[in-house]
Amino acid sequence: MISIRRARLDDLDFLVELVNHEDVQPFLGGRAARDHDAIAAEVGRSQGDPTSYGRFVIEVDGARAGVMGFEVENRRSRIAHLERLAVHPDYRGRRVSDEAARLLQRHLIRDLGYHRLQLEIYGFNERAQRHAERVGFTNEGVRRKAYWRHGEWMGGVLYALIRDDLNVPDAIALLHDYVMVHNECVRTGDWEPLADWFTEDAKLVFEGVPVGPFEGRESIAAAYRAQPPDDEVVIFAAEEEERRLVARYGWLREPGNEAGRMFLTPRNGKIERLIVTFDE
Repeated sequence: MISIRRARLDDLDFLVELVNHEDVQPFLGGRAARDHDAIAAEVGRSQGDPTSYGRFVIEVDGARAGVMGFEVENRRSRIAHLERLAVHPDYRGRRVSDEAARLLQRHLIRDLGYHRLQLEIYGFNERAQRHAERVGFTNEGVRRKAYWRHGEWMGGVLYALIRDDLNVPDAIALLHDYVMVHNECVRTGDWEPLADWFTEDAKLVFEGVPVGPFEGRESIAAAYRAQPPDDEVVIFAAEEEERRLVARYGWLREPGNEAGRMFLTPRNGKIERLIVTFDE
């Protein structure tokens, strides 16, 4: 079985050995971390800011087999840049990277709410290009002679995948689009666009704080105008549960901490009921 998980400090020896392996190192980016301290810093950042940065270990039947990662490219437009995919030579030829890539796509788009995933591959790395196309990425062009690598200029081939390319449930898409608009309202101070995401008879409930509930679209809009949040929301995971969606959320100011749960009930592409809990 192939699985992925966040890298931990006890993975460091494996990660250092992998990225310095003679059959792996030539295909990694010229700025990729290679020493123990630099990789430890990446692991710490992945754990502390999991919605913006990630280093993942690929496992095959519980054994470490590879590494992959991402970094936020554009938070407002929900773009993530994928990087550092490497599978240990002992596990090559088994399509380990293909299944791991699909698992990461699912996590980034369904759980974290990214809309677009993009990556760049050296022009000489045809194996990686074939992998990208197998797992659903679209070739979007070439950055000509962009990188000095192995003593000569190399081109970079650009690939991307968007949410529409995956089978994402409508309720999950609704959640992430709503959070995107919420966060834009935080940035601009204009809360009028948020009301359009609720049905006329929607209900908004907060558990753990002494406000609300609010019933009806106009009441919800007035509540946000009167007491607007001052921080952006981040989503850690989302899953369907009967007729509603359950999401674990936090705040951008403390990106590694969960603040509570959101329970969203959709109807005809809008939010019929939203319950937001605040953990103590």
